[in-house]
Order: sequence, then C-alpha cells, then structure tokens
Amino acid sequence: MTRQRGLKALKMQLSERLKDNRIIRIAILCVLAALAAVSVYQGARNALLYSQDLQWDAAKALAMRLDPYELSLNPDAACDHPALADFYRMFTDKGLEQKMEANQFPSLLMLLFPVTLFPPSAARCVWLILNLAFTAGIVYLARRTIFERVSGIVYAVMILVMLAGTPYRNQLGVGQHTLFAFFFFMLAVYIEKTGPNGAKKTVHTALCLFVSFFKYTLTAPLALYFLCRRRYKELAASVAMHAVLTVAAAFWLKRDVIYMITAPLRVASALVAEGGLDLGVLLGTKAYAVAAFVLVAGLTVMSIYMKEGRENILLALLIFWSLVLTYHRTYDFFVLTFAAAPFFDAAQADKIFTKKEKTFFALWYILVILAVYFLLRVFNENDASRIGVGIIYYAFMLAYTAVCIKTSLIGSK
Repeated sequence: MTRQRGLKALKMQLSERLKDNRIIRIAILCVLAALAAVSVYQGARNALLYSQDLQWDAAKALAMRLDPYELSLNPDAACDHPALADFYRMFTDKGLEQKMEANQFPSLLMLLFPVTLFPPSAARCVWLILNLAFTAGIVYLARRTIFERVSGIVYAVMILVMLAGTPYRNQLGVGQHTLFAFFFFMLAVYIEKTGPNGAKKTVHTALCLFVSFFKYTLTAPLALYFLCRRRYKELAASVAMHAVLTVAAAFWLKRDVIYMITAPLRVASALVAEGGLDLGVLLGTKAYAVAAFVLVAGLTVMSIYMKEGRENILLALLIFWSLVLTYHRTYDFFVLTFAAAPFFDAAQADKIFTKKEKTFFALWYILVILAVYFLLRVFNENDASRIGVGIIYYAFMLAYTAVCIKTSLIGSK
C-alpha cells in the first residue's frame, strides 16, 4: 500500500514538473513573440519611411536606358531626370542624403523592373509587403528542408529570436534584398530536394538560382551546396541566363559587354571597407584578394568531396563563410539562424561531433547568435563591440570548419 502511494506521489511530481516545463516554454515563446512583433513593427515602420537600399533609382535608370553605373559615379547628374529627382526628393525633404549606388549587375537590376512601375512612395509599400512574404516563405521552406528534424519548440525559438534581432529588423527597415535572394535560394533547395527528377525540376531549380543571385555576395557561395548535390546543369543554366541578360543590357545601353561586367564591380569596390565583420575590413585590399581566392577554392573542393548525407552540415559552413568572404553589413547576418541544423538536429550532430562537442558547439553557436543579433546593437556597433563579436564569430567559424574537414572529408566518423 505504501509502495503504491509512493508511486502515485512520484507520478504526481513528474506530472507537475512536466506541466511546469510546459508553462515555462509557453512563457518563453510569448515573451519572444512579443519582442519579435515589436521588432517587425519597427522594421516595417522604417521601411515605409526609408527603404533607401531598394535601388529603385538604379533599376529605373536602366529601364529608362540611362547608365546607372555612370550616374552612380556622378550622382549630381541623376537629379537632372524628373523621375529620379522625385525619388531623391523623398529623402532630401527629410534632411537625408541619398545617392545612386548601382552595385548590381544589369541582369539583376532587371529583376526590379516590375517594382519601378510603381512611383517611389508606392514602391516602398510594395517592397515591404514582398519582404514580409519572403520572410514567411523562408520560414516555411527551411522547416520543410534543412530543419525538418529539429524539434518544433527549438525551431519556433530560433525564428522568433531571428525576428527580434537587430539584423532582421534593419534588413526589413532599409529595404535590402537579402530576404528576396535567400527566399529563392531556399526555394531552389526545396525543389531540388522534394521535386521529382526530370527536365521540369532542372528548369525550376535553375530559375530559382538565377533569381537568388540578386544578392550574389551571399548566394554565390551558398550555391556551392548544389555542387555537393551534383546539380551541375542547374548551376550552369542559372549563370548562363545572367550572361544572356548581360549581353541584352549591353545592347540596351549601347555599351560593350565588358563594361557591363566591370562597371558594377567598380561601384561595389567603393563599399569594400564599409562592411561589418568581413575579411575586407580586416585584411585590406591586397591580402583580402589572396585570402578570398584561397577560401573560395577550399570551399569548392569541400563541396565537391563532402560525404553523402552531410549537405546541411556543408550549408551551415557556407553560411558562416559567405557572411565574411565579401562585403556585408550586419543586417545580412539574420541568415545565421539557418545554420543551426548541425547543432540542434541530432542526426546531423552525431555525424560530426562527439557527445561532449555537441553541447559545447551548441552553446557556442547560441553565444554567436546572441552576440550578433543583440550585443552589437547594445553598443551601437562601435569598434570595441565589433572586435569582440568578431573574435567570437571567427573563433567559432574556424573551429566548426576544422571539425567539418576532420569528420566530413578525411575522418571516418
């Protein structure tokens, strides 16, 4: 009788603990949801007021058969055209300075032609709605692909932390293009993974990759994922479409093809030293060029020879490196959320980590996320905070890279 009472008491204690844990989980989710809602609201509000990175002006100039790269180097000339002058007036009326920075290839600016059909103020609203839709799409596609085996509670926390973080809020507020590009990259991953094999799948994947290259500084390194998946046709076709449109743009502006390639790079080169944590800021121009070449070659080799079934492990590695290989401001770092699979997917973690390493790397990853998403904002991204966060980020990235090389290329784990 006493034993039965003891078992009953134990069951009640366990039930209460489970109930308490459930309450704690719900409380955490509610707090994070509230923070995320405030963050998204502020980002949307900023987007309606500014969206200065939309590049409506550059795309509009190209649509009008004006050279956006020439106008970027001579910003005063852009105001001579009424349609563009109205765009800049939206900023000057608020005491802000805005100039054209056409750092995108012409084939990419063409993707914004539909947005230029709207006047500048309406284009802001349209772009905000699209970016919110892209966010929802990214969340859905990631759950169906790289995070399909991560627990629901962990995934919900990751997404809410991302939305509450400064990078996502700023991404939305300045009208950047990373949400647009990353959505189509994730759509390519989803189609390649779930669609039936055949010509239709090849075409759809290639089209998504073609659009995803709008933010080529991020998605070009990520596209190495498709080398691991042996999708060579899709990669080749996506690049070929840009080549065709570049030739078409040369005819459109009556310029030579070489100019259409070098001009946007010349505009972009002025931004190299303005990044957040990237190698260009740390190394300077000459050393950076050498380091970038070596790293890209190394990541390409890893992508080709990565062991089967470790695509998500590779994708996380590509995300970490893509954010520092080229110029990126910290608003692009919201994609770090989608590098979480190796640390919270048990099946993936077992392939590269020992039991002790699992916990260690998971906690280290959480530290990186908290530092990038919140700590930088607390200190207004001053030099000291960027150095501190940079040390945490690079140390983690290098340690994870070493584990990937050891266990996914040369090891037997």
